[in-house]
Amino acid sequence: MHIPILTYHANNIKGMGYQTNDHIALAADLKLIHQLGLRIISLDQLMGWRLGHTADSSVENAVVLTCDDGSDFDFHDLDHPNYGVQVSFLNILKAHQNATGQDVHMTNFVIVSPEVRVILDEKCLVGEGWWSDDWWQVAQDSGLMHIANHSWDHNHGVLDNLNVGDDSFHHINNQQQCDQQIRQAQDYLHKQIGNDYQAKYFAYPYGNFSDYLRHEYLPQHGAAIGLQAAFTTDPNHANKLSDVWAIPRYVCNNDWEDSSELKNILIRHKQTNQ
Repeated sequence: MHIPILTYHANNIKGMGYQTNDHIALAADLKLIHQLGLRIISLDQLMGWRLGHTADSSVENAVVLTCDDGSDFDFHDLDHPNYGVQVSFLNILKAHQNATGQDVHMTNFVIVSPEVRVILDEKCLVGEGWWSDDWWQVAQDSGLMHIANHSWDHNHGVLDNLNVGDDSFHHINNQQQCDQQIRQAQDYLHKQIGNDYQAKYFAYPYGNFSDYLRHEYLPQHGAAIGLQAAFTTDPNHANKLSDVWAIPRYVCNNDWEDSSELKNILIRHKQTNQ
């Protein structure tokens, strides 16, 4: 069995078309998924199958949805100063569920540092304070979203950090740096959300990683800090042979740019599993 994991960015609002707005793209893609007779499952369901806890039938004709960065556009409907009201990913999911009766779920990989989110809001969004964490608990409790780890600060290029003008996570390459980016984020998530919440999944910023992070730190320390898997942006389907610390994902408006291109990915998925 091969299952596609699709990834979106709610911050991608540069217009009101598919290629310029991931909200428009997500709504269209949900309709396509339904039209093709596919269904949406959670990362928990995917990982349960991968571990052998459920039969192949549990992931048959299934698609997994994730989103990265964790701005307020994931959860709140917001009036963008240039492009008007943007329906949140959460409410797009709810509308699709109400219209079709289909189960929906999305895992939100959030940038965790509150100080950094203020900077990113000013430099990467529109400076309206739309990169908060006041919605994490509610999203987690909704049953439609799961909050997960996208690192402490993304090693983002607008920060004074190790990026050296290169948007990548390759520079996070020793235990101190990995602890600062991943363990610290895990601790904050657990304190912020509380209850029985566990941050089980990590998505590599930019989809890439150092050899140390991927081959040493996560295999040796991941389980101890609560992680069960890590996700890249390698454009491939996930299967039982996918390395648990490098599970692939497809990225909207990178690996596909319209519904017809996504249809090719999803049809290939169905044909592979026949």
